[in-house]
Amino acid sequence: MRYYAISAMMVATMTLCACDRNKSGAEDAVRQALKDPDSGKFGAFYFNGKTRKGCLTVNAKNSMGGYTGDQQAYVQQSDEGWLTIGIADVSQDSCRRVFADAVPDETSD
Repeated sequence: MRYYAISAMMVATMTLCACDRNKSGAEDAVRQALKDPDSGKFGAFYFNGKTRKGCLTVNAKNSMGGYTGDQQAYVQQSDEGWLTIGIADVSQDSCRRVFADAVPDETSD
């Protein structure tokens, strides 16, 4: 029983480390897309390992110097790193449903 508990803790720790690494990489990619990269404040992060797409909450300064409020950054993981697809004023649930969890329709040509 003790072995099982230790194994479970190790798996949980490795999963959290991978999630932190993904979030950090996504944050770096989004910073590059911001008008003021140093102003970026990041919140919730969702990543779908199957589609390799995610949604990252970001609040950053706009060109007028004011904060935009929480928006969703559409990010995608590639073999070369993270890409910022866009930033939109939508809920994270909407970003997840429309982007991160969306599976392309393979039947259309």
